[in-house]
Amino acid sequence: MKTAQCSRPDRRQLSAALADQRSRHLLSCLQDSPATVRDLAVALAATELGCARSAVTPSDRRQHRRQLDQHYLPRLTDAGLLDRSPDGFVRYVPATLERFDVRFPSLEEPANPTWAAAAAVLARAYRYSLVAVLAERESVSLSRLADRLATTDGVTATPRELAIACHHIDLPKLASVDLLSYDADARTVRSGPAIETVL
Repeated sequence: MKTAQCSRPDRRQLSAALADQRSRHLLSCLQDSPATVRDLAVALAATELGCARSAVTPSDRRQHRRQLDQHYLPRLTDAGLLDRSPDGFVRYVPATLERFDVRFPSLEEPANPTWAAAAAVLARAYRYSLVAVLAERESVSLSRLADRLATTDGVTATPRELAIACHHIDLPKLASVDLLSYDADARTVRSGPAIETVL
């Protein structure tokens, strides 16, 4: 049997997988018990077509099976979220998400908008610390935020490098999922309405 990755998976792969609602739906189908790829194809087709599983046609099943085989299952397996065995069963690997501090919504709610915020925080190692700093105070300057992040375990970037990365990449991304607001002209960051959902 192929086993799930023992090491921590790549954050960006994991984030991209969790940001996709179809991927989360597949994980929700597997959270209680393993399933065959055929069963997953039927479940996916039924959800997307808005019909009962018994109403899924062989053509629809084959189309969704191709999507699973070519895109979704490899991506979820590479992210460490799935384990595929030679007997044809696919299993969800919950331990992958349990390794991270980020609080994730329930897989029973794959459409929950909080998934986008959790996936955004997960994408880079210091984003959880960034969000935690904002939870402590309502507003912080970019330079002070970068100084705090530079003291985070495992961060090797200088405060200047962190300030540049935050300005161009991290803060706009986290603002897009309502975790914060960023005034690029004033270089100030304020906590957003979704910040408590991921801590």
